[in-house]
Amino acid sequence: MALLHKELTFELRKCMIDVHNELGVGFDEETYHQGLIRRFMKAGMPFVSKQQRGLTHRGVAVRAFELDFLADDTVIAELKCLRCGFLRANYIQILSHLKLWQKHLGLLVNWGFPRLQIKRIPFSEKPKEITEEYGYIKGTLTEPERQTLAKLRDAILFVLETHGLGYGKSVYQDLVKAELQYRQIKMEKGKKVDVMYDGELIRSFPMRFWLIENRILCDVTALQDSILPEHAVRMQTFLKHLNLSTGLIVNFGKRKLELRGVHY
Repeated sequence: MALLHKELTFELRKCMIDVHNELGVGFDEETYHQGLIRRFMKAGMPFVSKQQRGLTHRGVAVRAFELDFLADDTVIAELKCLRCGFLRANYIQILSHLKLWQKHLGLLVNWGFPRLQIKRIPFSEKPKEITEEYGYIKGTLTEPERQTLAKLRDAILFVLETHGLGYGKSVYQDLVKAELQYRQIKMEKGKKVDVMYDGELIRSFPMRFWLIENRILCDVTALQDSILPEHAVRMQTFLKHLNLSTGLIVNFGKRKLELRGVHY
């Protein structure tokens, strides 16, 4: 299969390598950014730098994004200066930019090594596939819990239908939070759990899970291959300490949305 935008990416790589060879190693990201601006202009490369775009939900601004370069209205380039390989956060960032700008190819560029690192990141919208697993909580829900779970599920499915898959965890958390607020579903974030040992208070620990209408714990993650068993075990720990019975793990995954009920 032919490489996507092969000729354009060849020219981009050539410009990046020229800047790297001229400047050397050891500067910060902004220095290389400014050098690349000048190299693109010299090459007659159409580009925009540090373009901003906002993500909205229900007419409310949820998140602002800024990309490093958009070349020829086609390829996004994100610059990094790392003394290690690319981090998971770097992939999440460029995938979010590709999704929001509706482009199909990005370049991650690391200027932190003697040899310039350039990685191609393709992107395409995934089908809105859904997998739901409620076997662990089937037959255990009270009617108020059932109603709360139904409202939470509807809110999550609306976020999927509206925005699809492809963003990182923090973006989906903001989107789900905005939808819960719109539907006036009570959500408490950062609730502290009193951790006891042998009848003695060790500390009050702020948990990462959300408490929905004082009945159900919820955790929203993204871009995971699947929900792992240890994810459910961690939630069960906090269900125990809060004297609750039901939780919901939500994964806006790489290929599908997963919903899994958790029982303690």
